Amino acid sequence: MPSGRNEPAVKKPSSAETPSTSDLQKASEELKAKIAEAKGRNDMPFDSALGNPAWEKNAADGHLDVPDDDD
Repeated sequence: MPSGRNEPAVKKPSSAETPSTSDLQKASEELKAKIAEAKGRNDMPFDSALGNPAWEKNAADGHLDVPDDDD
């Protein structure tokens, strides 16, 4: 019976519920692979147009301008 303290009961896992070390290592490797894949999908160049606050200043000289086509 629990004492007057407000402590959660500690449940000891049975040997059937405890994963083996090899199972934990396999799960860890799978999780690391998922994390690496997710990070890879979100990679952007450091100096991309979205992250470069000086982009408009650098493009102001007109070197990116395309001449209008005469129709």
